[in-house]
Amino acid sequence: MFSSNFEKIIKNNVGHLPKDNYPVLDTFKFVSIWLGFVLDQSQTSMRSMIKRLNMRGENLHLSTFSIASKNEV
Repeated sequence: MFSSNFEKIIKNNVGHLPKDNYPVLDTFKFVSIWLGFVLDQSQTSMRSMIKRLNMRGENLHLSTFSIASKNEV
């Protein structure tokens, strides 16, 4: 999903988050995507971030991420 250094940072800091609490988008992936969006200055919108992830083989829809964002807050 992200570069190996970024994955190590994510796993060290949010590795304790549940990985099966939401059927489509678990908390670990949700937080990883948000952090990736915030830290990746090449991304101009969450839509572009979702498109990039889908190109890399993730099966994620913007609406799913939006619903999860409303539920996680």
